[in-house]
Formats: sequence, C-alpha cells, structure tokens
Amino acid sequence: MGSGSGSGIGSNSSGAAGRVAALVVGVAIIVVLAVVVVGQNGGDSSARSGDDGAGCTADVVRVKGLIGSEKQSYFDDPDVRTRLRCLGFEVAVSPAGSREDMLVQLEQDPEHAFAFPSSTATAEKIKSETGAKTGIALFSSPMVVVTHRPLVEVLTRAGIVRQDGGSGGSGGGDDSDSDGSGGGGGEQLVDVEALLGAARDGLKWNQLPGNPSGPNKVVSLSTTDPKDSNSAIMMLSIASHAANGGAVVTSDAEIARVMPDLCSMVLQQGQQSPTSEVLFNDYLRDPQGGRIQLGLVYEAQFRSTKPAPALPEDAVALFPNPTVYSRHTFIPLEGEDDARRLGEALGGDDRLIELAAAHGFRPERASAQPSGAPEAPRFVVEAPSAGVLERMLDGLAEIQRSGRGCGR
Repeated sequence: MGSGSGSGIGSNSSGAAGRVAALVVGVAIIVVLAVVVVGQNGGDSSARSGDDGAGCTADVVRVKGLIGSEKQSYFDDPDVRTRLRCLGFEVAVSPAGSREDMLVQLEQDPEHAFAFPSSTATAEKIKSETGAKTGIALFSSPMVVVTHRPLVEVLTRAGIVRQDGGSGGSGGGDDSDSDGSGGGGGEQLVDVEALLGAARDGLKWNQLPGNPSGPNKVVSLSTTDPKDSNSAIMMLSIASHAANGGAVVTSDAEIARVMPDLCSMVLQQGQQSPTSEVLFNDYLRDPQGGRIQLGLVYEAQFRSTKPAPALPEDAVALFPNPTVYSRHTFIPLEGEDDARRLGEALGGDDRLIELAAAHGFRPERASAQPSGAPEAPRFVVEAPSAGVLERMLDGLAEIQRSGRGCGR
C-alpha cells in the first residue's frame, strides 16, 4: 500500500505540473499576440482615434463648401481628410478671397452647402444675404506683423516698435529669437498709431535712422487688397481704431475722420498681394530689404507645423497694438443638415481640434493650442460692424477711382 500510495502522489504531481506548464504556455501566447498587435499599431494616435477603420462609419456623405484661402492646407491635410472620412464626411472645398467672391460663388453653385470665412463681419454678411441662421465658431487667429529682426531694431529706434512693460503674451514663439520679446521683461509691439504717422508724413524706409540701404518707398504695412481679401479687412479694423483715438469706428463722421489715414496705409503700398497666402509666401521668399518689410498675416500661417513654413533665420512675428482676432465661423446653409453635422464634428472631435492647432489656429476649446504660441495678445479690439467696413471700402474705392489723393 505504501508503494501504491507513493505512486498515486507522483502521478498527481506530474498532472498538476502539466496543467501549470500548459497555463504558462497559454499566457505566453496571449502576451506575444498583444505585443504583435501593439507593434502593428505603433502607438499611433490615428489608430487610437479610429482612423485605421476601427470604429469608423461605413456611410460617407460628400459635403462641398467655400473657405478662406488660409484654411486650404488644413482641409488638404491627409490626416484631416482621413479623420473626416472616418466620421462619415468627404469634404470638397474651394477658396474664396473676399466676402463678395464668396457670395457670388454661393449663388452660382447650388452644390455649396457651407461657407467658412475668416472674419466675423464676413460671416454676418453671408448669413444676412443667404438667410443662414447658424454660425459655429471653430477657431481663431490673431493678426500678427511679420518682419525681420534687423528691421525690428531699426523700427525700435524710430519709435514704431515699442516695448510693452506689462506682462502678457509675446508676438512670437517660445524663448527663441522669433519670440518678439526685447529681453527687457515686456513684449515688443508694432505701434499702429506711429505706423500711421509715418505713412501720413511720407517717411521712407531709407530715411529711418540706421537704415540707409532700405527701400526708397514709404514706410507702410503690406496687406492684401481690402476689396478682394478678408485679411485686409482686419487691417482696416486695426488702423481705423488707432486713427479714431482708440475707439471703434461707428459713424459716418468717424469714417470721414479716419479715411485719410486708411487711404495712406492702403494706397501707398503699391502692388498688393491677392490673398494672405500669396502675401506670406512673398515674405518667406523675400530677403530683408525685399518687397515685404512688414506684412500683416494670420498668426496661424506663422505657427503652423503641418507643414511648418520655411521661415527665414531672422523671421519675427509681432503683435500690432492694437490687434484683432480673425474668427473662423462655419456657416451651414439653411436645410443643409450634412453641413451642420460637419461643422459640429470640426468643433467637437478631439482629433480634428488637435489638427487645427497643429495648423496654427487657436481652437475655441482651450485643450489644444498651436505649438510655441505665445499667450493671447493683451491689446485686442473689436472690428467695426459689417456696414461700417463696407462704407470704408466704398470710400477707398472712390478715392482710387477719382485719383484725387488721400488728403487730410
């Protein structure tokens, strides 16, 4: 019995050992499979967000609309297109330079289901003209002045660039040379009132102290053409506020008061770029002393990382004082439910919000912001109403047609 009992204990032990071994092998297989799956996904955010097809809808609708040219790279981004398709949208966009151009295209092509302009005034004009009732604020971009660091030193000596002694965001990025900080504890700002004074007096770049080799043309801020581009409307908002003693222009009397300064700023530029994209590309190609000495662009153009612009080594972006926000409002036309759902997705999907920030925009949701972006500018003003801006544009057009000059 003793031997039988010993034999029974031995067989039970070997059976238990076999079961343990099988369990260990099974666990090892599961671990290997898990490693393979993780390795295939590579920890990619697109895989986590469902862009690999998992969790994506099979039903895709095509939505066509008009956008400001500054958002073209966002909608062309393969990551954006992939995420939108995952959410059920195939989006086709066409750029429109001005609100009038946008309205004309909306009227001519009934397939357009939405408009996505870059200013509040344009958004209100489109809603008024089309009967659209909904506007979805998605992201914004403060206007910045791009220039070159040696010119910042020249303009500082001339009193056009000033250092703000308060705390707050700088006009550039982090602690690099493009941060717009002068090293004295405050940010450097372009004084718009001083800039208007230089244009009013006919001061030329080569007359600025320490800048004898500068261009023989009047100191001014390069912009797009106000009648063709929304970004130049931002310039009218900024310049009119400075020319009106630091107040938003609201009346015809105030329009008449600021018109000579607006005329000097606009008409003394010479050739103007048709879009903000062309203007910024001209700045990137121009060496210091080229056509674009100071250029008014969207901060998003300077801050984008998808793709990052090929900035000159001495590139600087400064906030003008004052500045305005270019607010990008998505407008689904009446009855266009697919467009409305698209706007809600652009403003509510975490991945699309991250991608908007990567393109340099400041999303309405503060969870994502552009890489290297400074704090929000401190000296921000509201734009005049759409009606006042229209009358400013009409006044500038009349001066150009008459050839009578800016006057005082």
